[in-house]
Amino acid sequence: MPEPTPDERRDDTARLDGTARLDGTARVEDGIETLASDRVLADDTPLTPPAATAADWSTATATPSSSDTAAATGAALPRPTIRWGALVWALLFGTVAAFALWTLTDLQHRDEVLFWIAAVPMQLVPLYLLAVVGIVVALFGIVGLIRRGERQRRASASSSS
Repeated sequence: MPEPTPDERRDDTARLDGTARLDGTARVEDGIETLASDRVLADDTPLTPPAATAADWSTATATPSSSDTAAATGAALPRPTIRWGALVWALLFGTVAAFALWTLTDLQHRDEVLFWIAAVPMQLVPLYLLAVVGIVVALFGIVGLIRRGERQRRASASSSS
């Protein structure tokens, strides 16, 4: 069967537009099932981008980017932000993980921890839970103070430059 011409493709596409599906599923037409990937293209649009012209290159080099400007003037780029709050949480989770590893690596360590938990009087359990909640709230407060300090430092650095 000969290859359809671009005009025939456009005619087929216009005829099929009313039944086209956007979800990529199969469509049954005249008893023949066609997948979305097998449908006829509307035109012969090339799939490669057009080549850049000399005018495009001249305008691209005429407007240097901010990194080019900083490199040309010798100005230092701003330092990356250190996420101190993330470091605080990383230390907390690292401590919990280290304790869990210490506990699980040796049966004697596990037994020591279990004996300690069994020796805690039941009246002190709510106090221990309250202490844990207090530590978590204090960590949130510390991280909030660190975040506020970072924002103020960033704001003062941007206003001075």
